[in-house]
Amino acid sequence: MAYVAKCTFREPAKSYYLDPGDLELHVNTPIIAETARGLELGRVQFLPREVDDGSIVGPVRPIARLATEEDIARDAANREWEEESLRIFRERVLSHGLPMKPIKAEVLHDRDKIWLYYEAESRVDFRELLKDLARQLRIRVQLQQVGARDAAKLLGGCGPCGRPLCCTTFLPSTPPVTLKFAREQNLSLTPSKISGACGRLMCCLRYETEFYRDQSTRLPSPDSPVDTPAGPGHVVEVNPVSEQIVVRLGDNRRITVSGDDLRALRTERGPVRECKNHIRHGGSCQGAAGGGCNSGGGCGKDGGCGCTMPRKGKVRLDAAQLAAGG
Repeated sequence: MAYVAKCTFREPAKSYYLDPGDLELHVNTPIIAETARGLELGRVQFLPREVDDGSIVGPVRPIARLATEEDIARDAANREWEEESLRIFRERVLSHGLPMKPIKAEVLHDRDKIWLYYEAESRVDFRELLKDLARQLRIRVQLQQVGARDAAKLLGGCGPCGRPLCCTTFLPSTPPVTLKFAREQNLSLTPSKISGACGRLMCCLRYETEFYRDQSTRLPSPDSPVDTPAGPGHVVEVNPVSEQIVVRLGDNRRITVSGDDLRALRTERGPVRECKNHIRHGGSCQGAAGGGCNSGGGCGKDGGCGCTMPRKGKVRLDAAQLAAGG
């Protein structure tokens, strides 16, 4: 067990375990600590406590000291200087004619080094640009290429839901997201409907995937035959959230049934069997979704699936039937 405090720095979504030493810490207390990048100003997220060694990733660095008013003022000044550095970065990129999109500038607390983030479709030879920026800013410069998702994470903003981006608030890493998640949730595949601020698939598509997968095992799928209190029919529409199912009966009426009612009828009567006399099997039944009939075929008027309705069009006979009739 290690006695550590959980602190955050630039990215609120990422937190680090630090050795508090003998310092008296409170939640949101500003601190100065040595990180993997260098000296940075952060804040205490959780009070010091004992944590299992298996939960700690990487070395536990010590908190150097509590931040003073001078440190906080310096941090504010650094933020202003970052904006100026980003402006110079953009000017120099245009001057050198490089295919780069400057994203953000981040400087260490003691201004020992500055990180300049940019987005590009491929690798860029920025050696001359790096020398130019070092002369302009008079500081050690680190150019860092990022992808579309990381660019959105650095810039921040609001998603289509109106809330701050997940990647800038609580997601420590970007999870893989595929179109399969959108299909499983019956979402529109229009890019503008399922893309986030980064132009890629929204990370939140992954959040409810397990719920929809679980509901797909609890609820009938569209076009499947079901038994309802009003008679057999077939599923037209399923709402996984409210568990309301729209069913079309044999007389083309549409009713809404709850998932609990369908599950209760299935437990009481057993699984629904498709009508053996349905037109798909060469019979005369034109009932809904293969009949949705529980009688095993030839259900007549009481089945609710229309077995007595005459079959439209000509009946297609196979070779054996033609031979017998000939």
